[in-house]
Formats: sequence, structure tokens, C-alpha cells
Amino acid sequence: MRKYINKSALKVLTISLLSTSLLLVACVDLDEDVAEARLDPSNLNSQEALEASITGTYKALGLAAKWSQFWINSFGGDDLTTHSGKNKIAFREADTRILTSASARINTAYEESYKIIKEANNIIENEANFEGNDQDALDRLIGEAYFLRAFSYMHLTHTYGRVPLNLTVAIENDLGYSEIIDIYKQIEADLLKAEILLPNKYPAVNAAIRPSNGSARAMLAKLYLHWAGYPLKDTDKYAMAAASAKTVIDNAGSHGFALVPDMNTLWSTTDENRLNSEIVFGVAHCVPCGNTYANRHSGKLGYPSSMGGWNEIFAEIGMFEAFPEGPRKDATYVIEGKLKKDDSDGIHKKGDVVSWTEFDDEAHPMFRKITGHLSEIPANSSSTSMTTYFMRYADVLLIYAEAEGRSGGNASDAWEAMNKVRRRANGLPVDTANASVDVTSGDLAEIAFTERKWEFAGEYIRWGDLVRMERVASALGTRSATEPVGPITGSTAPENYFSPMPQSEIDKAPQLGK
Repeated sequence: MRKYINKSALKVLTISLLSTSLLLVACVDLDEDVAEARLDPSNLNSQEALEASITGTYKALGLAAKWSQFWINSFGGDDLTTHSGKNKIAFREADTRILTSASARINTAYEESYKIIKEANNIIENEANFEGNDQDALDRLIGEAYFLRAFSYMHLTHTYGRVPLNLTVAIENDLGYSEIIDIYKQIEADLLKAEILLPNKYPAVNAAIRPSNGSARAMLAKLYLHWAGYPLKDTDKYAMAAASAKTVIDNAGSHGFALVPDMNTLWSTTDENRLNSEIVFGVAHCVPCGNTYANRHSGKLGYPSSMGGWNEIFAEIGMFEAFPEGPRKDATYVIEGKLKKDDSDGIHKKGDVVSWTEFDDEAHPMFRKITGHLSEIPANSSSTSMTTYFMRYADVLLIYAEAEGRSGGNASDAWEAMNKVRRRANGLPVDTANASVDVTSGDLAEIAFTERKWEFAGEYIRWGDLVRMERVASALGTRSATEPVGPITGSTAPENYFSPMPQSEIDKAPQLGK
């Protein structure tokens, strides 16, 4: 049964998102349960009601993105791994490609994505009813609903493959699977609508944690890149991916997009760093606002128990060893830590700083992208204000380079886009040509694809890249023999690329088990 709130309760719920950034510096009151905030359609007719509705949508997004299991299928990549024991069973099953419908934690991405979609559907179903004196504000709020629905369906289909396509508020447990082509077409339609409605840059927000039309076009570039690869393999979409990414690049100034000079600052929790120009879309978590708004897939989760950590997210040894030396590697990995207790070897004592190779409880490099900086986030912190990056500007630059190459192009500005990323990786000014690191010839697509491997290690992106290029088997076949989790035991064939449907969903809708 749907629950409603009256107009007086609506006024209490309404939060101004025009002057305050959601989940950011200010502590806004979003503790009203999303399910309880289902608005009576008769009340969905004002800007106030629309703001309240989009607040609920963003709360659902923040609650989804705070947990590492939101990206559980990405643990199958050759960049991420976990502990070989303890309570990390689901992450190990993803890592070794043996997930089943009964696996723990695989329901998070499914359930949380559909919560976002329900909130967005509530707005989109009633968009013709909203009235107010500020049409620009109404447009951008409705545009956000389209954007967030598209984002959520993209995450769903990249995680599970075929999923039900529900475009109404009503819960429809009788829906069957939609084909991926139909899901992609809906994502495309939503992003195109969002692009029309959203502004060049969201007003009164310091970074793209509220999407702009540039965010929508960037997501289209990502969609087309995947559309061109497995499973649809519509290679004509490479040209569309390149064109979309180039449009964003050409208009980056109006969107406020740019590479930050120092990659290390991307993982900083200071306000001047976490709300940065590289965010194309993301969530800026906020510990001072309360645990509800914290990032829970960072900090302590990235440390071993030797440092008082929770052993959840580690770097794969093979990729770490292959990773090119330089500032980008230093910004990506943590290679030593201070012991929380005496090691069992009797040599290293509490307080000693030791290399990752000497950790008592599993030797793994750590991701700075997960732990953050010790000067800002103590090793025992399980809640942080680190930004979740759904898409960085570096992604746009590398999509352009790769898609340009795969579409048969060889534009000089595509090489330049990639070289900007390479220069920063080597600690050089991004806009100044440097022959020591710049590349201007060769296989543009493959060079850019490899650049993505290094640039986005540990950011839950690598798995999707391997899937779309059907390179899972070759990538996982080079796993280090010293990896504590052990070898890959599940299938690396395409039929095992996507997560199984959670059993909890099959129980509610048996047709999803067929």
C-alpha cells in the first residue's frame, strides 16, 4: 500500500537544494525514511513538492553508494581483491567468479538502484503537474530525475545484465526481464531528456555532485562506449561515444570540468579538495552530517587487521607489480603501515612501520583511493567524508581517445586528451606538451584502454572495461601466484560476466529465476 503525507508534513520534509548541496558541507535533515515520504499525487504540483521529491531521490543514491557491495561484481576485476577468510565470503565469490543467486550482499545494487528509480519515477510520472515561478528551477529538478533514473539503470544492467524495466511508481512484481538493448535505449532517452533540462553548471553548488547537461552528455559517452562492446557490439556507437566525449571536452569550461593538478588531492576530505573540478558526477559524503551520509566503503575497510583494519578491499598484487612507477602509482597505492599490534613473527612490534609484504595477516598493497590519507582519516575510521566518484573528467578524456581510435579516427586532440592524463600521472603540468611522456602515434584505442587500467585502478571501473572488450579471461589469467585469495575457480566466459539475480528477488518474482 502506498503511504502519503499531507501538505503540512510536506513543508517539514522539504529541503532547499537550490542553495545547499545535498550530502555535502551543510547538514541537511534527510532522516525521513524514503518509503514514508511517498507523496500524494495531489500534492505533486509545486516547486516545493518537487524539491522534496528530489531530496528523497538523492538520499536513496547516497545510501546506495555508501557501501562497497554496491559494486560487488567489480571485485571480479584484476585490480581489486579481498581477504582470503574472515567474513568476506561474498567479495571472495565475486573475486573468483563463483557468485550465485544465494550469495550474500549481491542484493544491494539491485534493491538500492530500484529505490532510486522509484523516487525518480515519482517525479517523472507527475512532471506535467509541477508549477512555479521559476521555470529554470523546475526544469533542472525534473532533469535530475531523468539523470538519476538513467544512472541507476546503467548501474543495474552493468551489474546484472538483463533486469526488469519499470518506469512507474507502482511496484510491479510481475515484470519479466527486459533485453539489454531496450534498457540501453531507455537510458539514452532519459539522458537526452536530462541534457535538455539541466543547466551548463548547477547553480550554488561547488562541484558536479548535482549533474549538469555536461554530466548527462558524459554519461551518454560512457553508455555508447559500452553499447559498442559486449554484449550488444554495435560498433557504430564508438563514433557516438567519441563525439559525445568531445562535446563535453569542448565545453568543459562552462561545466566547470578539469583535471585537478595533483591526483593525491582526489582522495582528500578537506572541502577545498573533495568538492573538485574533476567530478563529472559523484557523491560528496559528509561525516559531520551524521553516519547516514558517511562514506562506508573507505577508511578502515582498506586496511589489514595488522593495522586495525577490516580487510575488505585490497589491491591485487599482479596489477600493483605491473603498475608503472611514478606519482600516479604513489597516489593510487599505500605500501606500508604502522602496526596496531605485535606481529606473530616476533620481529615486528606494535608501532613499527612495515612494508605491505611483511603484514602478518595477509600481504596486500592497499589502495589510497580506499584508505584516504592517514593525516586526515585515522586507520580505525569506518566512516569518512571521501567523495564517491561515479565519473571523473579523466574518464571523459580517455573515453574520447579510446572511442576515437575504435571508430577509425586518429584526431590529434584525441591524443592530446589522453596525454593530459599521462602528464598528470607523471607529475607534469597537464596542458604543457612533454615529449618524455606524450604519445602521438600507435594504436590509439589500445593505448587509451591500457591508460584506463592504470588511471582507474581500485575505482570499480576496470571490470566493466574488461567485460565490454571481452577480456576477462586474458586479464584474470595473469593473476599473481602469490595472491592470498587464490586462483580464479569460476568461469571467465561471457555467460558469467554478470551477477546472478538475487534469490530474494526471485522469491518475490519467480519469473526472474527462469
